[in-house]
Amino acid sequence: MLKHTSEIASSFGRRAALHELQHRIVNRLVPFQLIKGMTATADGIDKGLLDAGDLQTRFATRQELLAAASNPEVAEEVSVEFVEEALARGDECYGIFDGPTLVSFGWYSNHPSQFSDTLDLHFDRAWMYMYKGYTLRSHRGKRLHGIGMSRALYAYAERGYRGLISYVRSTNFQSLRSTERMGYQIFGEIYIAKAMGHALVWASPGCAAYKFSIERRRSR
Repeated sequence: MLKHTSEIASSFGRRAALHELQHRIVNRLVPFQLIKGMTATADGIDKGLLDAGDLQTRFATRQELLAAASNPEVAEEVSVEFVEEALARGDECYGIFDGPTLVSFGWYSNHPSQFSDTLDLHFDRAWMYMYKGYTLRSHRGKRLHGIGMSRALYAYAERGYRGLISYVRSTNFQSLRSTERMGYQIFGEIYIAKAMGHALVWASPGCAAYKFSIERRRSR
């Protein structure tokens, strides 16, 4: 434990190391997690992430997504069944293409989305929620995740949406650093604990303006 804490302190600072240590101690007593809600807008995004070079960016078609899902690496993240279900819900996939090959992508939705087996994430539908971001191993290290998300943000802003809304777990320090560099702003936090088979949820005041909440899934 001490070695892991020391590594976090070296990479992300003492405050991050202390938080991670506290998080692990609490989880020995009760399952607990803390998520940080954040938004990105066209005015605040890193404009350098709009340059995709020779790669193409666009919303992927059903045919392109099914072709991508035939790749075993992609299928580990998104199966054919997932593609069909997501498209049926009205979700969209914004991708980066190297020729005809989908090499990086993220899925977008503006309706309640699954957070866990029993909980859903809710938010103001004036924002688009990004989930299931993935970049092929052969194309990593080129900031494609940030590029795809930034270009999707601009595409949705042109449709009239306020921007992107998302969350990062408080102990995912690498993602917190990446989203901050990209231009995301944290607006609030949600604490989730599980006791006696029930989820206990508390949201900080900043979440209210974005209707950002974690709620028990309703019967469908």
